[in-house]
Amino acid sequence: MKKAFFIVFIISFNLKSFAQQAKTKSQPASPKKPETTKKATQNIKITEPEALEEIVPTIIEQTIPTYKPEPDRIYNFSNSDLAVKWHQLMFDLVEQTNGFTPNVAARAFAYTNLAFYHSILPASNQYKSLSGQIQGFELPDSLNQKIDKNRFIAPVAANNAIFYMVDKLFYNAPFIWMEKVYALRDSVNQIFIQKDSLNKINYSIRYGEQIAKQVFMYSYNDGGHQAYLRSYDMRYKLPKCTSCFEINRVADLENTGPLHPNWGNNRAFVKNNSDDLGINPKVEFSIYRGSPFYNQVMEVYNTSKLVTPGSEKLQIANFWDDAATFSYTAAGHSVSILTQVLRAKPVSLERAAELYCKLGLGLNDAFIACWKSKYKHNLIRPIAFIKRYIDSKWEAALLTPPFPEFPSGHSVQSATMATILTSELGEKYGFTDFSKYFVGLPKTFNSFWEAANEASISRLYGGIHFRDALEQGKEMGKIVGNNILKIQFKKQ
Repeated sequence: MKKAFFIVFIISFNLKSFAQQAKTKSQPASPKKPETTKKATQNIKITEPEALEEIVPTIIEQTIPTYKPEPDRIYNFSNSDLAVKWHQLMFDLVEQTNGFTPNVAARAFAYTNLAFYHSILPASNQYKSLSGQIQGFELPDSLNQKIDKNRFIAPVAANNAIFYMVDKLFYNAPFIWMEKVYALRDSVNQIFIQKDSLNKINYSIRYGEQIAKQVFMYSYNDGGHQAYLRSYDMRYKLPKCTSCFEINRVADLENTGPLHPNWGNNRAFVKNNSDDLGINPKVEFSIYRGSPFYNQVMEVYNTSKLVTPGSEKLQIANFWDDAATFSYTAAGHSVSILTQVLRAKPVSLERAAELYCKLGLGLNDAFIACWKSKYKHNLIRPIAFIKRYIDSKWEAALLTPPFPEFPSGHSVQSATMATILTSELGEKYGFTDFSKYFVGLPKTFNSFWEAANEASISRLYGGIHFRDALEQGKEMGKIVGNNILKIQFKKQ
């Protein structure tokens, strides 16, 4: 009996194997996808780009699947929609890529939009180059040659310039997200291939890539290149004193050093934004009850008792809690505000390039000035002061970040945003902010300053900043923004 059962089992097993092999042979093999590799950028040699006339119009030779926009939105890639779509993807990249702190994100938005702005200039009679206007930025003469406008397509140049910068600056992004980057570039190119000749397409692609290459090489020596590889500096020794900042180990178990302690030494785009701009604490440190400093500590402590589940203050704190790894970061939130404005009311591609470039340069400089001041004053955070002198069991609503308290980074960068966008779009420009859909309903603001002021006070509600840091931070942001607005973007 057992022998018969064994024979039947063997026969059944062989028949099953044969059926599987036959099924496998009947199916055609899937084409093997080409591997995508990235070259190391440690040894970049800056050279003059090749002349545009040497372009061979065979860069694109095959049809690429047409990009399908969102079902509720028809995008026009000849206007600001092109920049909107790229920035929406960049927000996801910031959130998904390791090491993209607010500082690193601001830098990425700045250089990407500097390339975007310059890539469309040959088609503009209104805007001028920033070469020679911002620190250390000089485009080679070969890019100043006369461009054949009959062969130049600005959206194509912009599309490929932005792609080049994103591909370089998000070097360590997850592969699944970089696939989306390549797909967006190719799909936009395909839209224009259906309208124009390959000669024009490739001429414009080449120009956009050459501009982006120069901008990327310009970024290489600013002090922040590949900063995503080491956010926390274990070698930096924080000063020790009664008023000195100390890392809250409960909030920062994943690191053993402060965040970007040398960021304030990075090259700013505007020279006047290269230091702390004369912004200093107005409230002198003190541990004594009744002193101005102790009073502002008590403001944080007493306010925290009102930041309860379901309260408006907690909702505000969470809405602006733009921490890295699960949000766009504070810098990304400011760029997202502009993106939502342009998504609702599209403008020309030229105007979008100007707005994104001004905001990007401003946010980058805001973090440099802010970080210069933070590590200069090295002021204690509320959680350390309160636990030591007031209530050892107290906890803030938000996790305390690993860098000094003064001034508030949210206040500096949001004031820079409000200064620039108010100047460009108006004092009473209302908009709805959908950036933090995962923490509650979107918020509607009547002006950019209304949003900036709420972003600032949210840090007091979160228990991580004193009021002096908020007020002085906004003053610093105004100065940074106004310095950016002095750059001449338009021809006289």
